[in-house]
Amino acid sequence: MKRGALMMIVGMAALLLLASCKPTAIVATEVVPTLISVQARDASAVVLQGRYFGGGGGESYILISRAVDGDDATRVEADQWSPTRIVFAAPENSGGAFVIVVADGRHSNPLPANLP
Repeated sequence: MKRGALMMIVGMAALLLLASCKPTAIVATEVVPTLISVQARDASAVVLQGRYFGGGGGESYILISRAVDGDDATRVEADQWSPTRIVFAAPENSGGAFVIVVADGRHSNPLPANLP
């Protein structure tokens, strides 16, 4: 085999190896939403602050629960949703003690809340 042909084969193998090492965006979708604060001045506007909430929609919603693990939770849809801020109206007599954000099917940490 000629030296030029051998160099071409080695070069192609190196390119294939580099292409297989290309980073993917899958890691970013595995980020767990993080709830940092709950502000409830009244039942009509509860504001959640945090990180990695995504854009809302799909499998994204809020859980209000009396239990920290969310077993008896009520599902609530948001009025506003951004990657760091969510606004929603608490259901009447929710009496929720904990709030959990579910963003794209992933549960955040629960935070205590004193909802009306």
